[in-house]
Amino acid sequence: MISPPMKVFLFLSSLFFIPSLIIAEEFSQSDSVQNDNALYLTMEEGKVLLLKNNLDISIERSGPSIESARLEKAKADLDPSFSASVTRLESHTPLNSRASLSSGGRDAAESENYTLSTGISAKTGYGTEYGFEVENSRTKNSFNNFEPEHDAFAGLRVKQPLLKNSGSDANLYNIRIALKNREISLSELKKRIIDTVADYKKTYWEHVLAVEDLKVKKESLNLAQSLLELNRKKYRAEVISPLEVIQAEAGVAARRESVIIAGKIVGEQENRLKRLIFDDLYAARKSRLVLVDSPSVAPVALDLDESIRDGLLSRPDYEQAKLDLEKKGLSIRYYRKQKAPQIDLEASYGFNGLGNSLGNSFSNMEGNPEWSLGVFLTYPLGDRAAKNDLHISEIEKRRALLALKRLEQDIIVEIDNAIGEVMSNSKRIEVTKVATRLAQEALRAEELKFREGLSTSHDVLQYQEELEEARRKEINAILDYNKSLVELSRVKGTLLIDEKIEIAAIADGDMKEAVKK
Repeated sequence: MISPPMKVFLFLSSLFFIPSLIIAEEFSQSDSVQNDNALYLTMEEGKVLLLKNNLDISIERSGPSIESARLEKAKADLDPSFSASVTRLESHTPLNSRASLSSGGRDAAESENYTLSTGISAKTGYGTEYGFEVENSRTKNSFNNFEPEHDAFAGLRVKQPLLKNSGSDANLYNIRIALKNREISLSELKKRIIDTVADYKKTYWEHVLAVEDLKVKKESLNLAQSLLELNRKKYRAEVISPLEVIQAEAGVAARRESVIIAGKIVGEQENRLKRLIFDDLYAARKSRLVLVDSPSVAPVALDLDESIRDGLLSRPDYEQAKLDLEKKGLSIRYYRKQKAPQIDLEASYGFNGLGNSLGNSFSNMEGNPEWSLGVFLTYPLGDRAAKNDLHISEIEKRRALLALKRLEQDIIVEIDNAIGEVMSNSKRIEVTKVATRLAQEALRAEELKFREGLSTSHDVLQYQEELEEARRKEINAILDYNKSLVELSRVKGTLLIDEKIEIAAIADGDMKEAVKK
């Protein structure tokens, strides 16, 4: 017979356990509600959403467009320009006695002048400046009895730097720098996409891990609840003591807490994944992601030397470092040219015409040529600005070269570490599978002993916890293995190739062509 104190104890225990059953029911109902809004997502489908919606990629995608606009702006320095002007000049000039006498006694000379000029000028990539100019001046003054005279000129002017500012190194410098900046911007976009895709794939597997961990904890909870039911039956049959029931109930309570914590982690991982693949989290808040793909356990062939070669060919940050080094080389060539004296050769050739009308002045140009040829020298004394610009650019190039070498070392170390991580995780899978199998066998054996009365609830719960831990380690090993494969692809810089992603299509905004079939 059960004593009254024991009846009270069992009643209180039931009060403790009934709420846990209610909570379990609430969890079940909550899951069913969420399943109504389930969004089944494969890794590939999520990748398409990522490239289309991810805000980090969208922000970085504007970089090449900005640099393309700056490149066109730099090219504008070589565009021809058209000029035109109209001026009016009216003057009253006092005359000296001799001039007054020759002009018939006038005290002052009066004149009225209208000048119309137009022309086209341009500059070549070698520094040659050229222009064609047409000018006509209409004049009335005291000396021609205020009858209009038209003075016309049409000619070509050329200016060619011989040392400073000559050649393509000086005159195409801004264009070449803009080209390098656009290439760097594309590399930055490539790096952003690689990092974001790698983050997405890792987050996908971490979400899978969280879901699987939740399943393991629920299975462990089910085992504890089964043990509790068995103990209650044995207790009613007066086969075991009340302590066995209490221990089983404590085990259920502990597993329930683990399920709650694991469920919270699933929600957090789901939010991380949603943030990556959706541009409107508020609209996606009610959707529940159900990940379809399973992690791989197949071993892969690894070659350190080949992987390092891939890294030096494909890493976008290494490509950026090389482009930066090339920019420093362009700067040295430019400032070396600026250090030379400025010697310019200037020449012009044209025709003058004079007449009493606009057309007549241009028709009378034949036989009235005008030409000039000259050399002009300018050299700043000391020339400290050009010398120090060159000195700075040489130092910056040496720094860029050292940074490139340091990055090479980082790439080698990162790839070596990533390969070691893949190999280590692959071995972990094999070991943890064995550990899980042995833990299952040990639990079955302990349960059999418990049914025969040769073990306690505490021992069975302990073996259940060991099985749960073994399963968790196995799942962790499998997911870590898949994440390490992603990391290896990232540090090699081949992730876009492996994922068949077209960087050019993303830069152009053509998201339909971003992922190859």
